[in-house]
Amino acid sequence: DVTSKGPLFKTYWAENYADILEYRPQHKATGVDAKTRTVRFEVQNDVKADVLNVLPDMRAGSIAVASGLANANARWCNVNYQTFESTAARDVHVIGDAIQVAPLMPKSGHMANAHGKVVAAAVVAQLSGFTIDPQPVLSNTCYSFVSDKMVVHVASVHQYVAAEKTYKTVAGSGGVSAAPNEL
Repeated sequence: DVTSKGPLFKTYWAENYADILEYRPQHKATGVDAKTRTVRFEVQNDVKADVLNVLPDMRAGSIAVASGLANANARWCNVNYQTFESTAARDVHVIGDAIQVAPLMPKSGHMANAHGKVVAAAVVAQLSGFTIDPQPVLSNTCYSFVSDKMVVHVASVHQYVAAEKTYKTVAGSGGVSAAPNEL
């Protein structure tokens, strides 16, 4: 399913692309024949189309899986959220789409950038003998074009809660677009 800004995407698609875009959620692809432009599904009938946008199962990159860093269902990397240090390998920090995210933490370029800043501060603190920030804060803003001019967005702020060893969304810190707009 569409995990970010889903209702906005689905409404815009239905209102503007119904005659050219067919969205098929909950279909597990088992194969693609590029020559015939056909995708095979586990349960549903095969689909032949002029254009296919087939998304593979999401997981951390091959290097994370092969090195044993992907220790969450062999798909994602568990980390200490205060520093983003791997729980599988000391002094290895993992950020972005490769990690098993905290509750309600989006996977976006902006969020990966925020992860990187927390890692940099933690590494500098460790190397300098300083205290690691006990409550790092992450921010996220993600804009997605639904046409050549219109966008939808989501924003949020997440603060590390030491007692729970995870990030929690700061109440009232963000939200989702009410509707697509040019601004």
